[in-house]
Amino acid sequence: MIESIKTRLWDKLKEKEVSLAMLYGRDGRILWHRGRDVSGKTVQDAEGFSKTYVLKSIEGGGVVEKEDVFIALSGRDLPVSAHTLRVKSLIIQQVDPELFLYVDSGNRESFDSTDREVVRVVGELLGETIRSIKGKGAGIAGGSAAMARLREQMLRYSLEEEPVLLMGETGVGKNHVAQNIHEFSGRKGAFVVVHTPTIPENLFESELFGHRRGAFTGAAQDKKGLVEEAESGTLFMDEIAEVPVAFQAKLLQFLDTRKYRVLGDTRERTADVRIIAATNQDVDDAIKAKRFREDLFFRLNVLPIRIPPLRERKEDIRDLIQAQAERLRGKRLEGAFWEAVLNYDWPGNVRELINVLTRAGIEFDGPAIGSEIRTLFRHGCDQRESGPADVLDTHRRRIGQGESFWDTAWRAFMERELNRAELKAFLGKYYAESDQNLKRMCETLNIANEDYPRFVSALHRYGIHPKK
Repeated sequence: MIESIKTRLWDKLKEKEVSLAMLYGRDGRILWHRGRDVSGKTVQDAEGFSKTYVLKSIEGGGVVEKEDVFIALSGRDLPVSAHTLRVKSLIIQQVDPELFLYVDSGNRESFDSTDREVVRVVGELLGETIRSIKGKGAGIAGGSAAMARLREQMLRYSLEEEPVLLMGETGVGKNHVAQNIHEFSGRKGAFVVVHTPTIPENLFESELFGHRRGAFTGAAQDKKGLVEEAESGTLFMDEIAEVPVAFQAKLLQFLDTRKYRVLGDTRERTADVRIIAATNQDVDDAIKAKRFREDLFFRLNVLPIRIPPLRERKEDIRDLIQAQAERLRGKRLEGAFWEAVLNYDWPGNVRELINVLTRAGIEFDGPAIGSEIRTLFRHGCDQRESGPADVLDTHRRRIGQGESFWDTAWRAFMERELNRAELKAFLGKYYAESDQNLKRMCETLNIANEDYPRFVSALHRYGIHPKK
């Protein structure tokens, strides 16, 4: 949405022989510009516009209109005589409490009354669009200060092209936030998710960049990579800390240049993709353990967003439940229900809350729900009597009913519902029942033949091989 507004903004302004159009924030970040070259990423460091009036607008807000302004141009290769430009007309309009629109005519004709009206209308259009998105809550329920800040960041960062790094515990909604940033950006391409932990290390480059037939043993046909699928869109790299160390240098180079090579192809390609990454790990620990490159972290951490866990914003629980009310199938919520949900710590965060509401709507027969909601909590002081063994029995039963290992125990492991020791013990039973034959074990776990290499890779990579 924002991208389409920016395109319309420039289309309208260039009809009026505009030399430069630029959006910048109250914090001084230059978010977007078209026309004359602008150096740098902040108004304090960059050149190519009237820094004096830009800084005044940040301080005082409102509208600034000036004639015959001299500005410094960017570009060290310019001759001395070309380092200064006389701008005949300049307009700065505040379109949002945190956003400003800058337009100047360069050394062309001064803006007339019609030109000024165009700038005003375009600025108002942009402001109304941003207010509309804020009014819809940006797809994120909750009236807490933390959620208000999150919505502001999502809107601001949708204007940018730099990488976004989402940090937060499992279940806080990182995927949902990433999707919202993509939608608000208005990028024409798809939102493509890279499920990093599920990709075998030896196939990571192929999955991301694609390969040509014959590029390696088993490459029977051409394969389009996820980067190509995300062309003109957004590539969301979930659990970025799980990227294989051997591939991290190539990923860093791709982030810097947007250039890559399909395996088996000599031609270098350029990708137009926005990168959003997410992690639920402490990246500092991963860097210290040499599992994650520090320079890659710095490249990704340009626009960081921390999504707080639900236990830190319990004032949002009522709003979240109201937003998901259809899952309760019309059941009335009694006072004991609210006492239970507001006093539970929600270790699985929003995802756990949604799952509990869904199960409550299905499992409870009465017209109202009260304290019995506690029986659906995963763990904590209000938990029913259950533990890892009961959880594993549930996954074992689901596998026996035909569900895949990937959709049951593996997903629980990825979402930190099971730890490494628990999953290894779970697999140990199947390994013994399969006479210590991994192929036979895969059949029992409903793992497709083509996924066998991925399964073996996961066993070794995560230290869950039942034989070791």
